Amino acid sequence: MATSAARPHGTTSIPCVLRLIGNVVGADWGSAPLLADLIGRAPQAPAGGGQAAEVWFGAHARNPSSVMLGEEVRPVTNVQDLEAPSFLVKLIAVAAPLSVQVHPDDATAVAGHAEEEAAVARGEMRERRFSDASGKPELLRAITPMRVLCGLRPAAASLDVLAGFAPRGFEEPLALLAKGDASLGAAVALLLRAPEQQVHDWLDVLATGAAAALASTASSAQAGATDVARAARLLLDLLEHHPGDAGVLVALLLDDRDLAPGEALFVAPGVPHAYLSGLGVEVMASSDNVLRGGMTTKPVDVEAFLSVLDDSVGGAVRVGALSRSVADGAGWQRYLTPSDAFVIDEADVDGTLEVERAGAGPAVVLCLSGSVSVQAADGGQVDLAPGDAALVRGGSDPVAVRGDGTVVHVRAGVPLVPGEPTEVPAG
Repeated sequence: MATSAARPHGTTSIPCVLRLIGNVVGADWGSAPLLADLIGRAPQAPAGGGQAAEVWFGAHARNPSSVMLGEEVRPVTNVQDLEAPSFLVKLIAVAAPLSVQVHPDDATAVAGHAEEEAAVARGEMRERRFSDASGKPELLRAITPMRVLCGLRPAAASLDVLAGFAPRGFEEPLALLAKGDASLGAAVALLLRAPEQQVHDWLDVLATGAAAALASTASSAQAGATDVARAARLLLDLLEHHPGDAGVLVALLLDDRDLAPGEALFVAPGVPHAYLSGLGVEVMASSDNVLRGGMTTKPVDVEAFLSVLDDSVGGAVRVGALSRSVADGAGWQRYLTPSDAFVIDEADVDGTLEVERAGAGPAVVLCLSGSVSVQAADGGQVDLAPGDAALVRGGSDPVAVRGDGTVVHVRAGVPLVPGEPTEVPAG
């Protein structure tokens, strides 16, 4: 289907529901097979090369989605009177570890963006760290089993693991961990700021100890099941991808979690994390601000990473979901997050579900399984298979999802209503 350069469309020509065409983004850690398993076909080749890693649904300037207007395909940012989403929804397919990274909060992003804009205006050429003037809270919902590193473990837990296969040659970091959780930030800073040779020496010691720890449990029925064995295998796996990288050392201090399909994790700004494997949905503020500490071929900025690092224990939470009903009495579940950047509802559709129309802004409906149709009162309809999305324009006209499948519905955040939960349940 050809893309038309016809004049912008006015409000009266735009239906309430539009097909939203995501852009495929490439990365060296991506997995085209994982995306293919979801959508039932090979994904489009990324324009910038690399493995198909993400599909972006939104209006971010780096990769704005397109909409179908009749027979035309138009960037969502180039349609007159069409309000674009203020959030970003992504499919993310991970075959190899992502970088150890943090995201800034709003205040840091605004200040950093303004500083860099001024530098660009002065003609100073440098790598942008804050391309967007907004923070980046993020929710990850697993479609397949996913393995993630997210949030710092208690210092005692990391001490037990690392001392289990590196009691000698790693004394300085272990001594900091022995001081307790208040020294976690100092331990991360020590590892990332260490001279290159020191990093290599530490990794050599750890790798030797990890291999020995795995060998000692090879004949055991519990081989690989202990925290020490899991961390040892993780270390050796990470070193295959990123030899000599200080980010690998930091990864060993992070909470190593397995997400089952349907489980979700909220990553607040400042929380260190790295996704290791699997297919999921990410919902975030429309921001591409990432500060990397290591495990990547992209630019690393240790001092920027440390400046926003949340060095408290945990930081990431498995989010709860609140059962609720909408107009027709059918049920949705709302993910409870400590952020008002977006609102996420999910439903297993079996028949018809009314879509909540609270708020004036647009929403995105993404199909995760099955086959559904998003239908509006003006007669507009978008049929969705897994991996397909629809843009629902703001307003109060009724919109329904019909069919048999799992969908997520994302819209911009609104202030909490008195009486609504303000904390994410533990668990």
